[in-house]
Amino acid sequence: MEKNQSLINKVSPFTSISEGQKYIITKNLPQLIQIVLKDAAEFQSTQIQKLKALQQLKMICCIGDIGEYLTQIFKLLAKIYTNDDKYYLNECRQICYVIGLKIQIDYYLPTLINQARFELQAQQSKTLCNLINIISETIVHENDNLDLQSLVHLIGDIESVYSDCWEVMECVYYLENRIISQSQQELPIYVRQLFQALLTIRSFNKLDCEPLLHSLSTKCGYTSVTDLHANEISLILEQIVNQEHFKTWKHNTREFLKFKAIVTGCGDGISKYMQQIIQIMKYSLGGDQEVELRLEVLLLLDRVVQIQSIKDSIRMYAAVMISQLLIQSMVWKANKPTVKVRKAAVIITLYLSEMLSQEEILELFPALAAPLKSCMTDDWAPDLRFASSKLATSLIKKCQILNYEIIRDFYPSLLERLDDSQNQIRIEITFAIAAIMQQKYDSTTILEYIVKATLIHLDDSSEEVQRAVFECLLRCPEKGVVLKEAELAVKNFKYPRLCQELIKLLS
Repeated sequence: MEKNQSLINKVSPFTSISEGQKYIITKNLPQLIQIVLKDAAEFQSTQIQKLKALQQLKMICCIGDIGEYLTQIFKLLAKIYTNDDKYYLNECRQICYVIGLKIQIDYYLPTLINQARFELQAQQSKTLCNLINIISETIVHENDNLDLQSLVHLIGDIESVYSDCWEVMECVYYLENRIISQSQQELPIYVRQLFQALLTIRSFNKLDCEPLLHSLSTKCGYTSVTDLHANEISLILEQIVNQEHFKTWKHNTREFLKFKAIVTGCGDGISKYMQQIIQIMKYSLGGDQEVELRLEVLLLLDRVVQIQSIKDSIRMYAAVMISQLLIQSMVWKANKPTVKVRKAAVIITLYLSEMLSQEEILELFPALAAPLKSCMTDDWAPDLRFASSKLATSLIKKCQILNYEIIRDFYPSLLERLDDSQNQIRIEITFAIAAIMQQKYDSTTILEYIVKATLIHLDDSSEEVQRAVFECLLRCPEKGVVLKEAELAVKNFKYPRLCQELIKLLS
């Protein structure tokens, strides 16, 4: 108590007050405190008068027994506590500080919580913010009497009402900061509720929550913030899935931003929740969802699949992610500007395709072929055409057992890219054509047509394209077919040098 009194003296403007003056204040406390509270709350009082009244109230709090007047004091502070005036703010904080030092927390905290709940029900956000700040300011030292249960329930109720209001959630952040730093016990019991509120705060992307999350994880026995995420998100994800909140998401919906914070913060612990995450993403990537949401979800998925420490888990779910998430994202939709979405889906599929087995590719190809051909022929999106050409190359190279129906359906789209307006795309597609030439053919009819159509571009005006086509034809395993078609075509070439060289190499 002596230590607390010395701390009180530091903020008192009247540290040299005499014992006689203290006696007069103590004896006349009921009258004095009512006068001071009235002056501070009076609408017609000037700023200087109000500031003086707050200083007098601080002196009374330092000297007098204010227990029975706490409700009135807190109502006053909730009314005038403001960040707009640094002098008011400083005096209010010091009054809260003195109350926190002088009075047992279990005596005044229920009063503050009840007032906060009243303002919460009345949806008075400004007064509620003031009360949350007052609670934070009165928790001034480590205290084993801190009513964590009531505080945590209050935080949960505030979050459920004001999860989209940054002003309120910012106040909750500082209250959580004070709770986590000052509570001495029982914190692990309430870690999930505190963590969930911090996820909501983090979703605003306005405060760095990492230090506070680190403090929470340390106090609750976790090895890291990632470990905290990995162990505490199970019920949150289950709630999202069961209540199907994701069906109403927009790209700026608080629940989606919270989901985004979960996924990005979980690190390699995300591997335990891949099924739930795929289920949520599947609906969010549907063609009827807004483009901004679909793009955000794909960027989030890209971040997940790039985590090297869970590569084995990603490989396990690669085919599922392509079939359930990415194929639908490649599909063209009328009157929807989806080029960015389709491009992102193709790029992620290209990355995942490196993890697929031949059997998985063969199983996926029938569903993948139509949207992939659509992406390869999009006249207005050269980047999309280039990315989808690379994906076609990757899939055909990795699967040397494509059946006749797939080849017959797919090869015209490859040959069409040889006439693309972009040389880079024309060069890239030669790798896919070389790969499809190496497939097994029951009849050489299709192969002959592919070779013939490709040979034409050996006479292209671009030397880079000529060289790419030359290398492509050299890789064809049926040398006789290439030689036959080259000998027929060379006499019509404007630039016959490479064709003659090809004939010479194959003869």
